[in-house]
Amino acid sequence: MNLSTIPITACAPSAIAPPTILGAEILSLSASPVTNFSFDVFADFNYNHGEISVTNASFCNITVTYAHPGQNDIINVETWLPLSNWNERLQATGGGGWQAGRFALSQFFMAGAIGEGYAATTTDAGLGDSPTSWALKSDGNVDLYALQNLGSRSLHDQAVIGKSLVRSF
Repeated sequence: MNLSTIPITACAPSAIAPPTILGAEILSLSASPVTNFSFDVFADFNYNHGEISVTNASFCNITVTYAHPGQNDIINVETWLPLSNWNERLQATGGGGWQAGRFALSQFFMAGAIGEGYAATTTDAGLGDSPTSWALKSDGNVDLYALQNLGSRSLHDQAVIGKSLVRSF
């Protein structure tokens, strides 16, 4: 499928099939078109790709919010789908250390991907900016569900959601 001619009207929640994730419940799906997006991405924030100036890009910004029942989490996956010049690839962007992604610098990563024709996706893993807010349930007791979301579960879900959105768009 080539997304080089997707109309802007396709970027509406009612036009996009919600993804299905085993063991999770979709809480919401929002979609809004972004047009004439311009952004300079420095090489330090566009790993292995170099500096890029994104000019007048148009994409559909989709956010899926979901939870794993019984785990007390609410996770967001943000996906940008190009409305033109899609290279038919999906690039997952993330954080590092104790941060999954979808934080202050995420716009650089997402913009770099969009500027090179990728669909781009990122997740917050349902966590905040600092592990002090989520890593421990109490002194000495690790929140294993949150740690699992950071290390693997939300990353798997992000890939499933991103691929599902690309297919349905």
